[in-house]
Amino acid sequence: MKRRTFLLGGGLLASLSLGATATNASLADSVSSAADFRILNEFNRTANLVANPSTPDTLSAHTWTTSDVTSDVDIDTIEVDYDFGGAEATFENVDSEDTASDPGDVIVELTRELSSGVDRSIINVNDDAYSGSSAVFDLSGAQTTNIVADPNNPNLSVKINADDPGAGIENPASAGSYTPTLTLTNANGETVEVTADLTLVSGQSFFATTITDVPATYAVNDPIQVDYEIDNTGDEADTQDIVLLVEGTQEDSTSVTLDPADPPATGSLSYTPTSSDGASLSLTVESNDDSSSETITKGNTFTLSLDPDTAGATDAIHTWSADTVTESEFNDGEDVDTIDVDYSDNSQGSTLNNLNETDITVKMTRQLDSGPDRSTIDVNSGDYSGDTATFDLSGIFTTDITNDPNNPDIVVTIGDSDDNTGAENPSQGSYTATITLNGENGSSVSDTVSYETT
Repeated sequence: MKRRTFLLGGGLLASLSLGATATNASLADSVSSAADFRILNEFNRTANLVANPSTPDTLSAHTWTTSDVTSDVDIDTIEVDYDFGGAEATFENVDSEDTASDPGDVIVELTRELSSGVDRSIINVNDDAYSGSSAVFDLSGAQTTNIVADPNNPNLSVKINADDPGAGIENPASAGSYTPTLTLTNANGETVEVTADLTLVSGQSFFATTITDVPATYAVNDPIQVDYEIDNTGDEADTQDIVLLVEGTQEDSTSVTLDPADPPATGSLSYTPTSSDGASLSLTVESNDDSSSETITKGNTFTLSLDPDTAGATDAIHTWSADTVTESEFNDGEDVDTIDVDYSDNSQGSTLNNLNETDITVKMTRQLDSGPDRSTIDVNSGDYSGDTATFDLSGIFTTDITNDPNNPDIVVTIGDSDDNTGAENPSQGSYTATITLNGENGSSVSDTVSYETT
């Protein structure tokens, strides 16, 4: 049995007993908590490096991932070096903006130990522009940047040009195998180096894929158009199928043929949502080489709250609210004419007896000549009873709905707390109710929601 002693930071000594078959990996495991930058060069720390595309002399997205580094001291900088002694990759088309709207071309993600527990987060990179064959990514001092082990993910990833097809590492001019390095420096000035293998191959196509436009929201039975751009950034012509995946399932496809000298191909794929789709949809346009994804949320989704929600309450305020109304005719200027509510639910739901137009409040966001306006819309005279009602909006108001990022697009309140009026709640249980917005030209949007009384 061999015994080896290593000098740790702070003058501490650690003794490890190693059998004849001990490996670098077992050594790393044995010193897991102490290995954070203080035992150096005892094993070769490596990373997995994926280059898309992996063809020479092209702009490429590079993604480094590794689990070979931990540090209980915050990381200050990460340097990436692509100088291969006569050949090099360059950073002229890479920058870091560090803003909410533009995070730049560098995304650093690591697993941290916070007071609240283990956290996996994207770390801000301070604003900078880069050039030459190496770059130093200066991590934001506003965040904790220690690194702890992650059993489910690499504990460190560095993505250079994750999304922007006009940016990235420019790969070396020749095919071959290269060994770039990643050097981390912590707040104590200690460093550790990680190496990776980069292999470039000539004679390949690479269909870089970008979603250029999707709607902000979707509605059931209203087709979604997903616009895309495909650019062959490789060095060989090819024909590939471009597919649309919705929640991971292929729903549409087309064939694209591109020579590297051709301009990017543009087009659209589509999907028609169904009632079984959830509150959001993940949309992915995928080639054989690359993919681009967006997530959109369901519009025309109402909530219904009861105050109080007590079974049998006779003056309960019912509030219907929708954050986004996506009916295209309304958004293109069609006024909402009437609003129907239906509590029937097998004649067991709420009732609206002894209510009239003074008990109904309708607020919506409208686009007027003077700009966006959020006003209370008058309801024409009407008396309501039973479990259904139609609220007839006053024709003297413009009632086309526009999206409001700060408020629900529309709120319909049944009942007036000042006058002690409202709906009558059914007996204790779970129920459904439906609201329908009817446009002046015959279009409509509808949503059925669940509610409970206690």
